[in-house]
Amino acid sequence: MNDDRPEVLILTQDFDPTVDPVVRSLTAKGARVFRVDTSYFPRRLSFATSDFDGADRAVMRHHDGEIDREVDLNALSGVWYRRPTAFEFGDDMGEAEREFARYEAQHGVGGIFRSTDCLWMNRPDLDAVADLKPYQLKLAKKAGLRVPRTLLTNDPDEVARLAKQEGEGKLVYKSLSGGVIHYPGAFPSGLFTAVLGEEIDEHLPRVRHTICQFQEYIEKAYEVRLTVIGDSYFPVVIDSQGAERTKVDWRADIQMNYGDYRPLPEDVVRRTRALLDELGLVYAAVDFIVTPDGEHVFLESNPNGQFMWMQNDLGLPMSDRIADLLMKGHAGRRATKSVSPWASGEAVGRSCRLPARRAAPSASRRRRRPANTPSSRGCRPSPDSASCCRCSAGGTSWTRHSAAPTSPTSWCRARSSSR
Repeated sequence: MNDDRPEVLILTQDFDPTVDPVVRSLTAKGARVFRVDTSYFPRRLSFATSDFDGADRAVMRHHDGEIDREVDLNALSGVWYRRPTAFEFGDDMGEAEREFARYEAQHGVGGIFRSTDCLWMNRPDLDAVADLKPYQLKLAKKAGLRVPRTLLTNDPDEVARLAKQEGEGKLVYKSLSGGVIHYPGAFPSGLFTAVLGEEIDEHLPRVRHTICQFQEYIEKAYEVRLTVIGDSYFPVVIDSQGAERTKVDWRADIQMNYGDYRPLPEDVVRRTRALLDELGLVYAAVDFIVTPDGEHVFLESNPNGQFMWMQNDLGLPMSDRIADLLMKGHAGRRATKSVSPWASGEAVGRSCRLPARRAAPSASRRRRRPANTPSSRGCRPSPDSASCCRCSAGGTSWTRHSAAPTSPTSWCRARSSSR
């Protein structure tokens, strides 16, 4: 008897609590789920592709010592490239042989994965390109989004000239790679966005050590973390101006203020869709500043951004939407060229109301980060609409939008490091 259930592959490290609710949702929806880490290769993970038998065969086998599982890579509906770690070759080869094996695996495993004809969330080669912040800014501007004026340089004279031109308090320094510094023997420390003051003169020589990003300081009314899952958009308002520590960078406090739900303007949705289509992403966490005049300013897009803290705090059905996308595969992204960004003019300006056993968050709701604890409470999709899903308790319509087909791009190599 044939098993027609959708098959989903999740590539991530062993400890990744963000994946667990998605696995539960996939299982509840009837999917067959295979979760592995690329570090299992080659000792516990093997591949075989062949056309010697007259048909293209592509299988992956996971050997865990008790139950061997085999995945038909040609039958996958979707792959979630979450946070896999590097191949582990063991000590039975010398360093030179391990290096050769690593390069061979990057080309071989990467080529096998790239040959799959299924949806990837996201393809690692597209992830790598989409993570380049200067490229993001260029494409965002091309898509019609406002972006901060930006100087990228390792020339101290360029910074000194700009600081004198703009004046004190008018520029910020923002790291390009997330701002995490790993000092030996210590916990990773964060480098938050900072407004430049008179101390810039003292630190100018340090600019020469690497490329630095300086941007205009933009006054904020609030900020938006927009999570895009296929054609589902989840805009969450962050009241960063409600606390002194978060006015410049909302990551600077372990607690957070949420604001009341506000729908995204139609033009922002359309232009964000154009940006993500250009990058080839089906998932992204996109950050915006909203000015006192109501203008949305694009800051950056993280192709592998966290979302579970918002699902846990606000009861948003993000895990369910990811599960739906991975099960539907390419059919989960409609290929129509344009539709109204908000479904049929429905009222979407209300805050999401959660089930009665859990209080709805207000504008002053604060949470402690990170929050990756499992939660079974939240919103469930409404079965009565193909174009939007509603909280079962009423409230916000989290509307899905159309998406143009992505353009093919070359596969660089399988990523072998965690992100």
